[in-house]
Amino acid sequence: MKLLYITTRISGAGGLQRVLSVKTNYLIDKGYKVVIAVTNADEDEMIYNFNDEIEIIKVYPNRNKLFYFSSYKKHIKRFTDKVSPDVVIVCDNGFKGFLLPLIIKNLPLVYERHGSRFLEIKEKGRGLLQAVSDKVTYHITGYLARRFDKFVLLNKSAETEWNLKNASVIPNPLWFKATNISPLNNKIAIAVGRHVYEKGYDRMFQIWREVVKEHPDWILKIYGKVNPDYDVKAIASHYSISENVVFEDPQSNIIKAYHEASVCLLTSRSEGFGMVLLEAMACGVPCIAYNCPVGLEEIIQDDVNGYLVADGDKQEFLNRVNLVIEDVKYRQLLGIHAKNSVKKFELNVIMDKWEDLFKSLLNRTDITKSV
Repeated sequence: MKLLYITTRISGAGGLQRVLSVKTNYLIDKGYKVVIAVTNADEDEMIYNFNDEIEIIKVYPNRNKLFYFSSYKKHIKRFTDKVSPDVVIVCDNGFKGFLLPLIIKNLPLVYERHGSRFLEIKEKGRGLLQAVSDKVTYHITGYLARRFDKFVLLNKSAETEWNLKNASVIPNPLWFKATNISPLNNKIAIAVGRHVYEKGYDRMFQIWREVVKEHPDWILKIYGKVNPDYDVKAIASHYSISENVVFEDPQSNIIKAYHEASVCLLTSRSEGFGMVLLEAMACGVPCIAYNCPVGLEEIIQDDVNGYLVADGDKQEFLNRVNLVIEDVKYRQLLGIHAKNSVKKFELNVIMDKWEDLFKSLLNRTDITKSV
């Protein structure tokens, strides 16, 4: 079976890039032929490894807004005809990803959503015009989502956001099997993610400022790519916690960093899945997270394998952090439960679901799209 993935980029340290590399490498090993078309190729460093047998096509549409769609359509049709895939999978959270049913007509078409429907969270003060534009986009994407043969979401909560008859739920897989777990004896908290407003570092720093008043010997390590448009270091400085925060570059193998940590913090305003939580928990690190949209409650069982705090409840989040810091035995108990709870996300379990989906699409004698 030949699969064509259409995505925005494969370089850099994003979660989508990691998941795509893990899944496509697995499929190559299972005998599939895989082609990846990259529509927003950039010069960022390749953090994750893709099997040499994967064919990678880089596409450069005309960036002029007047000609972008016609150029994009031309490129899509050209390489789709050349590749002749059995199934096309779209991994593009941008608006153009929804346009594929208007371009590709006679092939099974799958949309793989890696974010909340309300992914484009910006800082306040966007204005009335932008609010209207967001509303229009919301309705258009909802209509186009129904044109795919399958619209794959990462958790059941996302099904409520989209309310589609063609939806299926397939979580992201845990990309490694941890043989060792963190001893949880270092005075280190960890956070992993892009330096963007959506990840809520300002919310995290408000909490951490209070934590270090009681525990000045604890350090928060943040792993992520520097973003000049959202200066996380400046935000840490604003809250006068720079001495207790260390910024690290993205790591292709983040496992070592988890093994050094004793608690993982996530204060995002929106999460498509929460891969960071899976990674930390697989290493036996308890997690404390805001229950933001969408689906983190399918990973964290509150007060069992971590803590899930009502979104925005700063005081409760602070209480939970202090409890995990101060009660070593309870921290270790949470870590044990965390590691045991992620087995259902192991790679072979999740990829069996994808293989079943691909086979079901090929077995359909009449590909019809629900409108």
